[in-house]
Amino acid sequence: MDPILPSTRSPIDGALGGNVLLYGAILGVGSLFLFLGYSQLRAMLQFAYNCFLKPLGRHSSQQGRLDAFYEGQAAVYDSTRGGLLRGRKTMLRLCAAELKKHNNSSGAKPIWIDLGGGTGWNIEQMDLLYGIANFGTVYLVDLCQPLCKVAEQRFQAKGWKNVKVICQDALSFVLPQLAGQDCGQIDLITMSYSLSMIENFYPVVDRISMLLNSQTGLIGVADFYVSGAAGPSGYNDAEKAGVLGYQCNWFTRVFWQHWFEFDHVYLHPCRRNYLEHKFVTHKALNCRNHFIIPYLIQMPYYVWLGRPGYPVEGKPLQLARSISSPSNYAAVGVSPPSSPDLPPVASPNHYVQASVPKHMQQSPSAISHKPDINLGPSILSLPPSSSAQGATNYAQGWSRLPYQPTKPEHSQFSTYIYGFTWEDPQRDLEVLGLRPGDNLMVITSAGDNALAYAAHHSELKIHCVDMNPCQNHLLELKLAALRSLDYDTFWRMFGLGSLSNFAHTLDSTLSTELSSSAYQYWRQNTHVFAPRQSALGNLVLGDLSHRNLYTTGYSGVALQYLRVITKIFGIHRATQQLVVASSLAKQAGLWRDKIRSRIFSNIVIRFLDNPVAMWQFMGVPINQWNMLRSEGSMSQYVRDTLDPVFHSTLCAKSNYFYRLLFARQYSPDCCPDYLTKNGFTRLQHVVGKGANVVNPTFHLHTATLLDTLDGMQDGELDKAVIMDHMDWFSPEDANSEVVALARVVKKAGFVLWRSAARNPWYIAVFKRHGFTVEALDIRQTNSMKPLDRVNMYASLYKATKL
Repeated sequence: MDPILPSTRSPIDGALGGNVLLYGAILGVGSLFLFLGYSQLRAMLQFAYNCFLKPLGRHSSQQGRLDAFYEGQAAVYDSTRGGLLRGRKTMLRLCAAELKKHNNSSGAKPIWIDLGGGTGWNIEQMDLLYGIANFGTVYLVDLCQPLCKVAEQRFQAKGWKNVKVICQDALSFVLPQLAGQDCGQIDLITMSYSLSMIENFYPVVDRISMLLNSQTGLIGVADFYVSGAAGPSGYNDAEKAGVLGYQCNWFTRVFWQHWFEFDHVYLHPCRRNYLEHKFVTHKALNCRNHFIIPYLIQMPYYVWLGRPGYPVEGKPLQLARSISSPSNYAAVGVSPPSSPDLPPVASPNHYVQASVPKHMQQSPSAISHKPDINLGPSILSLPPSSSAQGATNYAQGWSRLPYQPTKPEHSQFSTYIYGFTWEDPQRDLEVLGLRPGDNLMVITSAGDNALAYAAHHSELKIHCVDMNPCQNHLLELKLAALRSLDYDTFWRMFGLGSLSNFAHTLDSTLSTELSSSAYQYWRQNTHVFAPRQSALGNLVLGDLSHRNLYTTGYSGVALQYLRVITKIFGIHRATQQLVVASSLAKQAGLWRDKIRSRIFSNIVIRFLDNPVAMWQFMGVPINQWNMLRSEGSMSQYVRDTLDPVFHSTLCAKSNYFYRLLFARQYSPDCCPDYLTKNGFTRLQHVVGKGANVVNPTFHLHTATLLDTLDGMQDGELDKAVIMDHMDWFSPEDANSEVVALARVVKKAGFVLWRSAARNPWYIAVFKRHGFTVEALDIRQTNSMKPLDRVNMYASLYKATKL
């Protein structure tokens, strides 16, 4: 029957067809009512009407447009923006942490301007994080009258006398208590989704740079953004600017920029670019808001903290303190700059001079303060005027040297290879003979051994080198935790490998001690310490669903595969008994009677003799596999590794390496030195807990070993510990590195390494370039005496510079 013929349709069909949309609407509203409740549903409908349906009309000013837009929804603004305006709490937590660190010591109460503060939600949240009573004065500046009224009512109800609401433009506002004297007086300025709404933003950012205190000033921003096509490296130090997650695809760049412009919200990259041009980036975080439909709708937003910086030559510009407020421009007979555009020949000094009357340009009375600000040209492709020079160093016990994350040797890594170090520092300490003042270089790995050296010997200088940025992020997190956390929290993080409130601890405590790149990494990987566990996953996978620090990274994948294998072969329970055995006899019996025969089955032996499998699952590269295979079979190599360990070292008391392998966490009785209470206390002193450190112990290099050596002076190093990484090399690469070591290691200094081969081929390379080589340990076939607690390598060598 043809449905379009009216003679063939019944009255009921017509009624149903005509009202289907009405029924659907009623059903949808009813469902929302049940799900949200009346008050939330009413707020959402009020929000939807004012944002999408209410005609705004024509307005001659931005203030008129804002008042008309927000007048009908000011009362429900806060309850309807939580899912849209992400990152505000993170930004405030970071700012509060910085205030606690840098302002509490001075005793002076900071001054805060919340620029575009709207309803005062940010200030109410900051009260929970820092305490409004701890501020000298708080200014909320916003152009929208309806939102300011909500803020005034909020602050009146709180009884805050030191909070002032200023309903004025972001460029021309006047602070009533600092009129004419505001330049360099503000400690904190925040902009929460307001920078993107300011049409003429260049002079606003310029004014912020003038207002901030040159020593303690901090600006915090949370806002939408889109990236440029070229990425951040062209206009700022990419390490700090936030490479992780910065770049947006073509559709995202085009769609969101034009979508938001309908509401007079501007996301062009020039806004963030200019902000990062004017200030030294202190912290940066790039995220995606999966609003309404997760993973389908992805709105880019960023959280950013910056500080006043220096020009490239490192000298602060001078600026007349008395002309910061626009009201004072009129007083001296000039107009505030409407944009930073300069002629091609203009210089930063020209720009400053042009804005200041000639008679005040060199006046000592006019230049009573010298804020560290920059009024450079707006050509954003130029080097940033606030570029940071040299290593990141906060007077801690370590420094993180700058690196370029976009280089291929770094960008290939999205996580760390090793979540724990697999070389025994106890044996290293026996042969290193460390003394105060020693300058040594080590491969970072997970940082455990570098921490062990520093825990046992003071006044060392340790260069921790790794081309994988994530390995240094892991070590930096451990150093930051040593400096800022108590022992119980530190133990939960690195002893048990989990901390349920890690994201909050990272923002509120650890962030002040971390470099921007390390903070970015850990903020986007909070699941490492606080994994999202599901009831279904626990039901289906059992303890295989358990996640912590030590099940992440490539080493974590190996631990997960090991757990699967022990379950398949029916030895999982025996391995758990093994790591808690109270005596060597009991442990050896478990290994011999219940585990060994199944571990060395034909299937496992074939697996071990496969070079592809060894690389994918155990991280053994083909060059190293060839070295050990030239001296015997892989299965024999593993037997020679494991048999001595379980007959000579106790996993419950001293061998924390194999305990971690099976238990996936440490115990207070069996853990690395840095996790013991004594080691923790000693290392807190090393990293400067409660005090500044004059000479940092740890220097973190994100680079290849060869590049690091090339940057050192002749005879700079006393000792170098290079693990087994030369097993990976070709003859050409090995020769280049040994030549560099021969130049940098001083006379009578030495290089310590391990190898999978009993007689590695590159011994001759060391001898050829001026070293004498000594075999400290060589493992014998079928021997029951381990070289150390790991016993993974066939030899340990020392090459001394002649």
